[in-house]
Amino acid sequence: MIPRHTVGENVEGGLTMDMVVILLGLVLLLVLTLKKMPVVYAAIISVLFVALFSGMPVVSTVTQSYMTGFASFVKSAFLMLLLGAILSKAMDETGAARSIATFIIGKFGVKFAIPAIVLAGGLLTFGGVSSFVSCFALYPIALSVFKKANMPRYLIPATIAGGIFTWVTMLPGNPQIQNIIPTTFLPTTAMAAPGVGTVCGLLTLVLIILYLQHEANKAKKNNIGFEGNEDTEKVLEQADALERDGRLPHVIIAILPIVCVALVLNIFKQDISVALLSGIVLCLILCYKNVSKASICRIFQDGIPSAAGTIVNASAIVAIGSVIKVAPGFDKIVHGILSFSDAGYNPLIIFGLATTLLCGLNASGMGGLSTSLSVLAEPFLAMGVNAEILHRVGVIASVGLDSLPHSGGIVAVLQISGVSYKEGYKYMFVVTVVITLIALALSMVLGNIFYPIA
Repeated sequence: MIPRHTVGENVEGGLTMDMVVILLGLVLLLVLTLKKMPVVYAAIISVLFVALFSGMPVVSTVTQSYMTGFASFVKSAFLMLLLGAILSKAMDETGAARSIATFIIGKFGVKFAIPAIVLAGGLLTFGGVSSFVSCFALYPIALSVFKKANMPRYLIPATIAGGIFTWVTMLPGNPQIQNIIPTTFLPTTAMAAPGVGTVCGLLTLVLIILYLQHEANKAKKNNIGFEGNEDTEKVLEQADALERDGRLPHVIIAILPIVCVALVLNIFKQDISVALLSGIVLCLILCYKNVSKASICRIFQDGIPSAAGTIVNASAIVAIGSVIKVAPGFDKIVHGILSFSDAGYNPLIIFGLATTLLCGLNASGMGGLSTSLSVLAEPFLAMGVNAEILHRVGVIASVGLDSLPHSGGIVAVLQISGVSYKEGYKYMFVVTVVITLIALALSMVLGNIFYPIA
């Protein structure tokens, strides 16, 4: 948390290099990952760069700050990711994912394959399923859909991310944490500023679908279609056999395990681990005809390396944020951003820009939103800024720059999809950063029109 008394202090010219070092460290991370360097090594090199040129003790920065952040993410996410990977594998092995994919293609056709996946991701997220779990649930479905539609695999991460990270989080009433955080700082509910949230969310959805459809059409013109590798062919093999033999479960049965996860999580208020385990068990029971001893072994054995790879890579990236937060340049950047609130600029614009920039530095929508609200909520309310629009603009701002290359969610989606940064990130960048920043700009304009300062 940034103390209020520091806001507005001048950032002296000699402090600029510390800020530049942080930004260069993130650029270095992006360059190394685009050069296909393994994420873990790229993350450590980035951390070493920031520590060395910020004058921080290199060894303790890596062994303490960085590894503490790494271990913290493993502790909080490993069980969820393991069970999510097992559920994903169960959906694949039993033919449930292929059944849903076949229904999507049969009902909506190839032209609407991408919109169907984006909407499905949004429904999962709005149903209260976490983005990580939604990704595991969507991947085998998306993989089958993309194969049937003969679309390039490099668009799968952007399609999944477009459904689970963006438009639905902006909508009023959604249960994701970013829509709940403002209620702890403001006298609002999850339904705050419903008109602005709905317009911005729907605009984001439309722009995402149009962009991804454009990229899919461009690939088709260039004769670029679905190309599997050893891992994807292995994932698809069992489902291919079930479809050939006419043994795919009915689509209603296929979707029930995912519905079960959402119900156990939101209606029965159980831990996410309990919800995922319920979905796994229900999937195996409902699709028992397609379950053998060998398939059960594959489901539980293959889930371990999948979850382990995802958690290691995601932790390596997320932990960079722990180093950035203790780097000398971090507080200086934060103070520089927040000082504009005392300079007479439009409060809503300052709040939106400050929030998304802090989310980018933290690589976390939750972290950046909490920081900006903790500092700006009280003084902006005192200025006469409407609490509801402050809530909604903050939420929309939190899904912008939080998707830079050092975001754990980004690396997880790429890892789960088996697509490299070089192949898939540029499409994710447009979907999760460029388009969401357009929505943020719209929210600030609408906010100033419909919620003028009192």
